[in-house]
Amino acid sequence: MSWMSRGACRQADPELFFPIAEVSGPAARQFEAAKAVCGPCAVRANCLSYALEAMPEGIWGGTTVDERRAARRRPSRRQASAQPREAVSRAMTGEDATCAGRAAGSPVPPGEAA
Repeated sequence: MSWMSRGACRQADPELFFPIAEVSGPAARQFEAAKAVCGPCAVRANCLSYALEAMPEGIWGGTTVDERRAARRRPSRRQASAQPREAVSRAMTGEDATCAGRAAGSPVPPGEAA
């Protein structure tokens, strides 16, 4: 999971991504602040793909654990259960998890794996 070292969250306070309270009041503002860090992150799709598989607590890939649970329960996901988690990630972020933030089809710089 080398993508983790390139996450925008590496420059933020880790506690920002793990509010203690429910998603209301100050905790809601904390969730929004964490999601704002995730929004422009180059590895957001990778992070979300990981989070959909591992289901860790906190904000991952710009989503809460409840949002990820809901995404996994959607009827369209059951019908396409053979779809890899990367496809769910792509549907939620509009990004290709395998491209680490590059647009799908963009050339890969020399020496960098896709």
